[in-house]
Amino acid sequence: MTMKCIFCTNERPPSLEHVFPLAIGGHVTTDRVCKECNSTLGSRVDAALCEFLPIRIRRAELNLAGNSRTPPGLFDLLTGDVTLVNEPGGRLRTTYNEITKKLERKRLYQASDVVTPEGQKLRRIIIDPTDKDQIPTILKRERKRHNLPPLSNEELAIEAANYTINTIKNPTVKVDIRVKSAYLRHAMFKIAYELAFLWLGETYLDDPLAFEMRAAICEPDIESTNNLAGWVGYAPACVPFTKFWTPDKANHLAYANVVANQICVAVRVFDIYAACVTVSREANRYLREPADFDKLRFLAINSVAGKSSDTAFADERQRLAINMTTSRRLPPFSDPLTIETVTSRV
Repeated sequence: MTMKCIFCTNERPPSLEHVFPLAIGGHVTTDRVCKECNSTLGSRVDAALCEFLPIRIRRAELNLAGNSRTPPGLFDLLTGDVTLVNEPGGRLRTTYNEITKKLERKRLYQASDVVTPEGQKLRRIIIDPTDKDQIPTILKRERKRHNLPPLSNEELAIEAANYTINTIKNPTVKVDIRVKSAYLRHAMFKIAYELAFLWLGETYLDDPLAFEMRAAICEPDIESTNNLAGWVGYAPACVPFTKFWTPDKANHLAYANVVANQICVAVRVFDIYAACVTVSREANRYLREPADFDKLRFLAINSVAGKSSDTAFADERQRLAINMTTSRRLPPFSDPLTIETVTSRV
């Protein structure tokens, strides 16, 4: 069995594609993406969105694992090797204790040659206090490494007891956290493109703008989507959403609307990132009869519960209008998957 892939447009066996990536709790799917495109775009484009620092943190908060079956750790970005500021060679290893639910830091082994004011050359070794029982082993290793004769057990015990404990008060730690934004624009355009195909139907593949979009999305050039019409950025700045719906940290939203004979698809990932993308410059291709306007859809997805609401956008506008009448106020209102208590003004 083969199908026409909506990205490469070749006749190939189908594979399961999540429109909103599974790693962020998306469960709306299509089988119209071939395995090759699914793999390539998944590793380059979808991963860019799912591993984007604010999105990754939200996945950890909501315990969203995706295909990996293991969600990101909430403190993953703070663990690993870090550096003590103003402490030459000062390195720590930070781990997260699942039992105490706290970050723990341990001084890493450091050895260096120092010269005393009297001109005596010494080997200075710095370890974490929890490794004190390893001092005899460390001394043996260091002496062997520098071709020094071994010590007797008595001498080794004396040397092992000759240490000092230094406490650093209020240490400052430098943690390097890299935030990558490459292909984020591709990822949001990809979601809008797939929704346009699902909502507008098979003929969308022949739309001139659809051709431009899939070519740009598949292109590995980071700037390939820059010439496509659309805004992509942080959700609080996206008026097409903030004007009508209050943010929900677990929900994704998307809808299609007509603006000046152009069909636009707006997408919001959690309450973090959003896009408003022109998917067709010819709305009359798809909206010839009154019933055709049901192709303009509204989609809400709860990433945790796996629930969704898929209605005509006209129905969602009517729901908002009812809320306005009931609450006697203007939007924004909660989306259909968010429970909200509506109170009337007296």
